[in-house]
Amino acid sequence: MVTKRASRIRDGIQRWLSRRSPKARVVVLRHRSIYVLPTRYGLSFMALLVAMWLLGTNYENNLILAISFLLLSVLIVSTLYTYRNLAGLEFQPLATGSGFVGNHAQFPLRVSAAQSKPRIYENIHISVKEELPVVLDLVSEREQQISLTVLAHRRGWLEPGRLLIETSFPFGLMRAWSWIELETGAIIYPAPIASDLPPLAQANENYGELISRDNVEDFDGLMPYRPGANLSQVAWKQYARGAGLHLKEYVGYQSQDIWLDWHLLPGLDTEARLSRLCFWVLQLGKTTDLYGLRLPNQTLELGSGKQHQERLLKALALYDDRLGAARSIEHG
Repeated sequence: MVTKRASRIRDGIQRWLSRRSPKARVVVLRHRSIYVLPTRYGLSFMALLVAMWLLGTNYENNLILAISFLLLSVLIVSTLYTYRNLAGLEFQPLATGSGFVGNHAQFPLRVSAAQSKPRIYENIHISVKEELPVVLDLVSEREQQISLTVLAHRRGWLEPGRLLIETSFPFGLMRAWSWIELETGAIIYPAPIASDLPPLAQANENYGELISRDNVEDFDGLMPYRPGANLSQVAWKQYARGAGLHLKEYVGYQSQDIWLDWHLLPGLDTEARLSRLCFWVLQLGKTTDLYGLRLPNQTLELGSGKQHQERLLKALALYDDRLGAARSIEHG
């Protein structure tokens, strides 16, 4: 019963935050989305103020009353400065990040001062979920680039969720904070798992760059005669001209096109297959070979280079079992 009630309270708070600070591409902190409350030091400070005011009033001690009002003004000024240390900050995501399952995904952000007049921002903590906060100071520059990290537990599209921005500058008596949600995310690829042999399907074409001397397609030249060689390979015309015994050499070109095929990894579950395919995509990305990928629900044509590798990794990251099963049933 307590758990359900706590869950309802959390859901209600999230809905309220979504109305107060909806997800956006660019977020500027305004008074509507900034909250200020005393810290535990601030509460102790306020209790001291009340005690001093009571003592000064009870004993009619003007010095104690003057100190009490002086400390009260410090508390008020501290509240205003703590609020101003967040007001006007602008947050904007820079690019879509990427990462692998089990590693931290990067979320680069640009933080800048939205006001036209220069203002100093100090000791601002920016955190996401349970990760360590990034401490930001905007003193001499108007903007700064930071990178937040989130541990990726599963492949696919990862959103960082709400970011917590907080500060207790300048005296630590008050805490100002805000929750924001940016339209950004990261593609999480499967965790690469090494395997002995790649799941290679047969190429569709018989061309490429690898020379095979087992084929007899094209004449490549003459080579010295070897005892025991086939007489049909002897260059009789050259021998008749007095050039001595030589053998004709033929070569053929075997295809270097590589197809990584999902169906050549039997006996493995979905994530294990994706992890092994991911490993070989990373390995082939280090070569100049043309390679493609065959999944149950799509085929990615042959290619090479960084962009081609990222396209294949993205397909592995976003692979959906249900679509693959449906496509297999259709073809069955």
